[in-house]
Amino acid sequence: MTRLSCLALVATLASGFDAPAPQQDAPKQGPPKHFTNGVGMKFVWIPPGGFLMGGTKEELDRQPFDILAFRADETRHKVTLTKGFYMGVYTVTQEQWQAVIGDNPSYFKGEKNLPVERVSWNDCQGFIKKLRGKDRRPYRLPTEAEWEYACRAGTTTPFYCGETISTGQANYDGDFTYGNGRKGLHRGKTAPVGSFPPNPWGLYDMHGNVWQWCQDWLGDYPPKGVVDPRGPPTGVTRVMRGGSFSQKPEDCRSARRNGGTLPGRGDAINVGLRLCFSLE
Repeated sequence: MTRLSCLALVATLASGFDAPAPQQDAPKQGPPKHFTNGVGMKFVWIPPGGFLMGGTKEELDRQPFDILAFRADETRHKVTLTKGFYMGVYTVTQEQWQAVIGDNPSYFKGEKNLPVERVSWNDCQGFIKKLRGKDRRPYRLPTEAEWEYACRAGTTTPFYCGETISTGQANYDGDFTYGNGRKGLHRGKTAPVGSFPPNPWGLYDMHGNVWQWCQDWLGDYPPKGVVDPRGPPTGVTRVMRGGSFSQKPEDCRSARRNGGTLPGRGDAINVGLRLCFSLE
């Protein structure tokens, strides 16, 4: 067989085999979607992103600035959060507070998994410090921007469930209505965490049940878009979000802002907390 024939035979045989596929880098995996710590607190991963923070001009009962009433403006503005974070699936329960602090300051007791309440902002800082010592993670209160971003979960309506809300969706004073909503139950007390449907990102009780402390001082919003805002450097009151069982539905809107004083033991039976932490 000539050299030319041999080459042709080799080429023919080779054509019957597939060439090895080029190697590809393995896809990068993000953080686990869910996490549970040593005290039984469940967290869900909130991805970075941008959103419009605040209420539209057409939104019913949008709040004006009133520092004496612990209310601040809701001027809509663009916010970009460049880093994701873990957010508590539920507000902190009485059992979890008891496990870390050793007491239960709450007014409403007797059922399992009730949210802890009657806690001040300073109380929450003490709880976080002790929990960090137990679990070695950088727990903290969410910033106001992180809270609203997580609450909205991509929605732009007054509530993450739509233009109005019902007492089958959240625990608030059902003697009052919002928009075309109907009257419902006025339970007059807290409900066990997770009693109502979650938002699209799997967070429960972002509307109603107990107000939730944020890290920020209460103050005016910036006049234009911001990146990773942390609120004003000083202030008189700290931000609370979410409304409570004793509030009207308008006070449970995603954009609603409230504030409370810091010192001493909290005395409000409708104020609790939800934790978060970052990986960086």
